[in-house]
Amino acid sequence: MLDDGDLEAATSAGIVTQQQADALRKFAAERQAQNAIERADDERFRFMRSFNDVFFAVGIALFGLGLGFFASIIAFGHFLAAAITWALSELVVRRLRLVLPGILLACLFTYFAMRMVFFDWRQPSGTPFAISALVGSGAAAIFYARFRLPFALLLIAAGLIVFIEVEAFSAGIINTVVASLILLLCGLAVFGCAMIYDVSDPERVTRRSDCAFWLHLLAAPLIVHSIFQLLVPGSTFGHLAGSLTTTGVLIVFAVIVALTIVALLVDRRALFVSALSYLGVVIGYTISFASGQSAESSLKATFATLLILGAMVLALGVAWQPLRRVFIRLFPTSLTNRLPRVAPA
Repeated sequence: MLDDGDLEAATSAGIVTQQQADALRKFAAERQAQNAIERADDERFRFMRSFNDVFFAVGIALFGLGLGFFASIIAFGHFLAAAITWALSELVVRRLRLVLPGILLACLFTYFAMRMVFFDWRQPSGTPFAISALVGSGAAAIFYARFRLPFALLLIAAGLIVFIEVEAFSAGIINTVVASLILLLCGLAVFGCAMIYDVSDPERVTRRSDCAFWLHLLAAPLIVHSIFQLLVPGSTFGHLAGSLTTTGVLIVFAVIVALTIVALLVDRRALFVSALSYLGVVIGYTISFASGQSAESSLKATFATLLILGAMVLALGVAWQPLRRVFIRLFPTSLTNRLPRVAPA
C-alpha cells in the first residue's frame, strides 16, 4: 500500500502532480472511513488469526488438564500451577499476541487462583465459595491489567456476579424472585459497562470493541433469562413449555421483539441469540396449540419449530442492516450518534 512518503516521491519524480497526490490522499481517507463503518456493521472481533492459534490452544488445553490434575495432589500445587500459567501467558499472550490461547490461559489462571482458597468443589456453596469467586475475579483483573486481554473482563464480571449471588443465598434473604432481580440488575450493569466501551469506539476499530463484545456476551443471557423468569411463572428453562399460556406466549413474544430492537440499535446480536431458546418454545407451543398435539411428543412439531426458527434467524441476518437503518431513524440523533455507525444502503 502507498503511504505519504510514496506519494511525495512520486510527485518529485513527476509521475503524479501535487493535485493528484492530494486527491489520492483524500480518496484514501474517505475509503478508510467507509471501511471502518462497514467493519462496525459486521460486529467483528479478534478471536484467531491463523491455524497457529488453534495449534497453541490445543497444546494449552492438554497441558492445562495435566497441570490441573497434578496441582490437586501436591502441596501448594495450585499456586505453582498459577505461576506456570502466568509464565506461559507472558510468552503466548504478551509476546506472541495469540487471542484464543490467551482465553484458555486466562481461564486456567483464574481457576487455579480460585482453587488456592477453596478446595471442596463438590459442594460449591456458602461463603468460602463466594470468597473463591471474588479471588477469581481479582485474579482475572490482574491478568487483564498485565495482558489487556478483553476476554478477561468477562471473567472479572462473572466472578463478581457469582460472589453476589452466593452471598445473598448464604445470608438467607433470597428467593427465586429476588435471585432473578439480582441477576437482572447484574446483567444491566454489565450491559452498561459494555455500552461504555461501545460508545467510546463507534467505528469498532480498537480493542475497546472486543471488550464490549465479551461483556455483551455475558450480559445478554443474564438479562434475557432473568426477565423471562420474572414475567412468566415457571419459565426456568426446561419447564417453560409446560407452564405457558396464551398470555405467556404474548409476553414472551413482546419481550423478544423489544430485545431484538435493542440488539439492532446497539448492533449486538448476543441479546437476540440468548432469546432463541425461548422463541423456539413459543413457536413450538403455537404449533402444538394449532394442531391440538403436545409439542413435547410431536416429532413433526419439533422439526417444524427448528425450521421456522432457523428461517427467522437467516431472515434477520440478511435484513439486519436495513432494519438498523429503519430503527435508527426512529430515535433522536443525540442518542444514535453515539451508537455504532450504520452503513449506507
